[in-house]
Amino acid sequence: MKSFNAWLLCIDQGGQLYRLFEHIPNLMFFLKDKESRLIMGNHRFLEHCGFATNEAIFGKSDRDIFPEYMSEKFRSDDQTVIQSKLPLLDLVELFPTRNRLPEWFVTHKYPLLRPNGEVEGICGIVQNHEPAKEDIDDPVIKMVRTIKQNYASSLSIPELSKQAGISQRQLERLFKKRFRVSPREYIIQLRILIAADQLSQSRRSITQIALDCGFYDHSSFTRYFRRNMGCTPLAYRKERSSQIR
Repeated sequence: MKSFNAWLLCIDQGGQLYRLFEHIPNLMFFLKDKESRLIMGNHRFLEHCGFATNEAIFGKSDRDIFPEYMSEKFRSDDQTVIQSKLPLLDLVELFPTRNRLPEWFVTHKYPLLRPNGEVEGICGIVQNHEPAKEDIDDPVIKMVRTIKQNYASSLSIPELSKQAGISQRQLERLFKKRFRVSPREYIIQLRILIAADQLSQSRRSITQIALDCGFYDHSSFTRYFRRNMGCTPLAYRKERSSQIR
C-alpha cells in the first residue's frame, strides 16, 4: 500500500479535495505561498475579498486587500506558521464583512509541507466567531454587543465594566485574552472600519463621518485612521473612488 502522501498526490492532482470547501456553509478557505501571496480561495473567500475568480486574486498580498494594521498582523501570523512549521489555531480577528459591518472571525492556519519537510506555503480556514448559546451571558460577549450597538456614542470602559457586572481590570484582562486587543483598541478599530466603508460609499464630508462614527473631531479621526489604515481619510476616499470607477 502506498504512503498517505503518495496516495494523496495520485488522486488530488486537480485540487479535488479543495472543492469540498465550496460546500461547507459559512466557511472561507485560502492557500498562500511561503511569501504570503495568495494562490487560491473558495468562492466565499473570494467574494469576501471583492474578487470573482482565483485568477484575479492570484499573487496578491494581504496588503493589496486589507487595511495596513490587518495585513501586517496576517503576514506576521503567516511567518510564524512558516518558520515554526506548526499550525496557529483559534486566532480571533476583526474583519469587515459582506454587509460592510465589522465582525469577529476565527482563523486556523496550517503549514503546507513538501515530502522533504520544507515549507511550501500555508492554508487556512476562516469562520464567523459566533458565541455559543452558553456564552450569551458572558461579560465579554455582552460588552462586545453593547459596543457594536453604540459605537458612535461616548463609550466609557468603567461604565461598560459596570454593565457587565465585573471589575474594569478583570473585564480588560478577559477581553484581551479572548480577542488579543484591549476594549479601547476594539472600539477604535470598529469605528475606523465603519468610517472606511462610509468614506467609500457616501459623499458626506470627512468631518461628518468622523462625528457620526464616534470621533471628537476631524483631526483625531485623521490621526487614528492613518495609524490603522496607513493613509489619511482623504487619500483612502480618493483611492477607493478610483477603484470603484
